[in-house]
Amino acid sequence: MNYPENTNYSTNEQQQQENKRPTFLTVLCVLTFIGSGFSLLSQIISFALYSKIPDLFYQMSNIMGGEIGELYIKTAELFVNMPRYYFLILAAVYVISIIGAFLMLLLRKIGFHLYTISQILYLGLPLLIIHSPFNVPNLLLSMIFVLFYARYLKLMK
Repeated sequence: MNYPENTNYSTNEQQQQENKRPTFLTVLCVLTFIGSGFSLLSQIISFALYSKIPDLFYQMSNIMGGEIGELYIKTAELFVNMPRYYFLILAAVYVISIIGAFLMLLLRKIGFHLYTISQILYLGLPLLIIHSPFNVPNLLLSMIFVLFYARYLKLMK
């Protein structure tokens, strides 16, 4: 005999299965939390210690010497030419990325759009603010993540 309660239970069970988050989407979100979280921390530290970081690079160049020391000197010179606000803007971009991943974890479509916007900003800001050459590996990694996330758009509301 079919009871109405059993029908509701099976309907709820079907809805739960439809709303279940795929494991790979969870993995992508966790990887985004890790990568963007560490990058956010790095940008905050770079902003806070802006005037001290070049000195640290010069000290490391003296300790390391040789080709590695020269690399530290070039990095210090590059850092000095970056405006301090650049690190604050990048920190905001990483916050948007983390929020986007969190919303995708909740199967919210707006999270995908926020994440995609953050990746466009992440790729474009170095070109606009510090006039650095375009970074192809970053483009490829961003594209891979956006395409993997896009696979789950139909599951998101």
